[in-house]
Amino acid sequence: MYNTDMKTIYHLLFSLLFVFAFVACDKDDDKAIERTQLKLEASAQSVTLNQDAPDDVILSFSWNEATSLGPEYTFDYLFQIDIADNEFQSATDVVTLGANESVSYTSSQLYDLIVEKWGKTAGEPVSVEARVAARVNGPKFQYPEIAYTTVQVTTYIPRSQALYITGSATPGGTDLNNADKMTELSNGRLYNWKGQLTAGGFKFITTPGVALPSYNKGADNSTLVKRTTESDPDEYFQISDPGLYYIYISLKEMSISYKKLLYENLYLVGSATAAQWDLEKLVAMTPDNLNPNIFTYQGALQEGELKILAQREFNGTTFKPLVADGSIESTDVQVTPGEQPDYKWKITAEQAGLYKITLDTEKMEIKFEKQ
Repeated sequence: MYNTDMKTIYHLLFSLLFVFAFVACDKDDDKAIERTQLKLEASAQSVTLNQDAPDDVILSFSWNEATSLGPEYTFDYLFQIDIADNEFQSATDVVTLGANESVSYTSSQLYDLIVEKWGKTAGEPVSVEARVAARVNGPKFQYPEIAYTTVQVTTYIPRSQALYITGSATPGGTDLNNADKMTELSNGRLYNWKGQLTAGGFKFITTPGVALPSYNKGADNSTLVKRTTESDPDEYFQISDPGLYYIYISLKEMSISYKKLLYENLYLVGSATAAQWDLEKLVAMTPDNLNPNIFTYQGALQEGELKILAQREFNGTTFKPLVADGSIESTDVQVTPGEQPDYKWKITAEQAGLYKITLDTEKMEIKFEKQ
């Protein structure tokens, strides 16, 4: 798999390939073969995505052979799609194939591209543009032959689907009627839950009191599997260390992360923050979905001081630098059960601005990144 830098380089090279295709030609190009054989076709001119069959192919693009340049030349076919009239600035990664091949998309794949990658409104029609370029391999440079086509795609608005946690480790126990409802972050796709778990197991159901369907432990502790019949394995996620836990689920990826919380909440306070020293105005930090023991804050810091509280009181658990007037260039941090020693980070007038603060309470590291 390419890393991000390689993908970026490849995307730039691919973009240059298309630029070269339209650069003014020299005198020799007047004698060039007219090349219009390459055609890109879509399986439909308009499609409506099917939420009830998200993994079925709903749209395909296919192409033929490019115009022959003689036996010394061969072609690679480079394919991409993007929102129409966007000059392929946010196009998908290049797919390289041969002649007379095709690329297909399911309803789920197109939904993810249109709504999540390109940020279009769910439920509204959009135009998607595809292109294929026949890259020439041979003894002399030749411009690629390029074909385009456009398709109108109407996405769906995902239906809301409740999800509940149940099992011997949960507050409601094994009584399915007492299953605890999770928070639905994205309709039918993303969920989270925070609460006390005891030693035992847990799984997820969609309706209180109804055993099926359920979402159970899959191949490992980060994988979900949907159970639809009584004969399917009824595996539970297991808890051996009781405490306050945070659970994050993606039904889109069929994945789960759950972790015992070291701290339920963290707050910024101090003259460098919007809260000043008012406990009623504490600035909450945000836990990471995949690791809730990592907290972040993004916003303004002004000249002044700050520290981080785990409770809404000054004499509670406090995160602070190792010395008075701690530098925000250091990643060192300590936590004390009370206010003393009353060390704080210092923000100078020159340092004031927009920041992202990341506090990892497991590794005990803090980063102040100016935006």
